[in-house]
Amino acid sequence: MKRKSIFASITLILLITVGAVLYRLPAVQDVLLKRASSIVFTSAPKPFDGMKVVVCGSASPLGNTMDRAQACIAVVTPEHFFLIDVGARSPVRMGQAQLPMNRITGVLLTHYHSDHIAALPDVNLQSWVAGRKATLQVFGPKGVQRIVDGFNEAYALDRGYRTAHHGSDLLPPTAGPMTPITVESGILWQDSDLTVTSFIVEHDPVSPAMGYRLDYKGRSVVISGDSNATDDLFAAAQGADILFHDALARHSLDIMTAAATEAGRDNLAKIFMDVTDYHADTRTLEAASTDAGIAQLVLYHLVPTPVNGLTEAMFRRGLKDETLLAHDLQTFELPPNSGAISIR
Repeated sequence: MKRKSIFASITLILLITVGAVLYRLPAVQDVLLKRASSIVFTSAPKPFDGMKVVVCGSASPLGNTMDRAQACIAVVTPEHFFLIDVGARSPVRMGQAQLPMNRITGVLLTHYHSDHIAALPDVNLQSWVAGRKATLQVFGPKGVQRIVDGFNEAYALDRGYRTAHHGSDLLPPTAGPMTPITVESGILWQDSDLTVTSFIVEHDPVSPAMGYRLDYKGRSVVISGDSNATDDLFAAAQGADILFHDALARHSLDIMTAAATEAGRDNLAKIFMDVTDYHADTRTLEAASTDAGIAQLVLYHLVPTPVNGLTEAMFRRGLKDETLLAHDLQTFELPPNSGAISIR
């Protein structure tokens, strides 16, 4: 028995050694890259005949981890594809989720804090390169014209270089600049299957700030953006299948504030306390969600962002097991005219 164990160990070491040598050979590297590229370029997500929601960013600016991009939710149907906010690093998640960038319908911005708009130029470029032939529509409250005009101007030279290099057939110049569309409360987009509704949320001094509800074939998802828990928001979310709501864990933030104060980091301590004014305390969300008849409450834009198992457990303190903390690339599938929610 001992000889067999020794022989197995020696064999394993030899295989590892041979593998390491082969891995460094150019011919082997070429084969591996070709095989990996083939998998990436030919694979596609399994078609889903319903509403699919993908978390492309669950973090807030308080807490930095490469496991979480900043705020971004994707809503995809066979005919539509909207992004709600596009925070830093969210395009990485879009690529990992293999979202259909070539057929993006539009971007819905809740407000203009940097962690909700930073990746807008990247989304515009990626969808243009992927084959989008019309301008990217960017919906948002008052101020969206200024945001989009600024990004369009900042990237004007870049767009010109790319069209000159790759040709106008591949990258049509008319599709390069984004188009801003200012929205107020009410229906902002509608066809025979999908209705997108905007509503005012409470994020003072950011005003106006919006939340969005998307209804598709008897299913519905609501994204709060950054907001306190308000009666108007839960009225807009009445009966929704899923509510993605901004959330703040006050007990965790209080500990961080005390530590910053003791360390003489008064500016940081003040910022920690200030953010409690305009984000929803986790303790205010579950009862209101139940009263509004929401099937699934998902907390995102987590303040402070959990960076490991300990801080995530602290964030969940006092919450029911049914309440979910969003994770990047978490996917929710809602079949048409059903009550089922598949989560993976």
